Amino acid sequence: MRGPYALGDTRAVRAYCRGVIIAAALAGVIVLIAAGLTWAAHRVHIGHLDMQALADKLATPEPASALDWPELRVHAVIPEPGGQPLVLLQVGWPAHPRQTAALLVALDHGDERSVPLLAQWCTRQASVAPVRQQGSELEFRRRQSLERVHAVLVAEQLMATPMASRPPGQQC
Repeated sequence: MRGPYALGDTRAVRAYCRGVIIAAALAGVIVLIAAGLTWAAHRVHIGHLDMQALADKLATPEPASALDWPELRVHAVIPEPGGQPLVLLQVGWPAHPRQTAALLVALDHGDERSVPLLAQWCTRQASVAPVRQQGSELEFRRRQSLERVHAVLVAEQLMATPMASRPPGQQC
């Protein structure tokens, strides 16, 4: 007596292979949909952070500090020699090119990532959102990304720079 799946039954083998291929294709489609939804949620989260930072800045119509500017561009990054965690930043407000500021910030001890990240932002002329935290703590976040630098503001000096006296190019 022969069963439904006898040895050498090619129809059964083909049906099994078709079923495996369909299951693998369905699993691939589910993985692609999940990846697309994850990417979309990530982009929405970043957009929400950018929107929230801009709304906070627009609440201050006349900014008294560079940290109140809606957007910064880092023009120069000068780390203090000797391994101290102090960094001097020259920043500008792209909407008002003549307004610049010097920010002296202290980074965490052992933070090896922040200075190269700030220098990269300087080189790429990235849009940076300054966000005040508790007290003198602040966070610089590159817009349209989750890259962040945490620091403590030590000193700030606002400057009005005439365009003719600005050095050509960037000093990164």
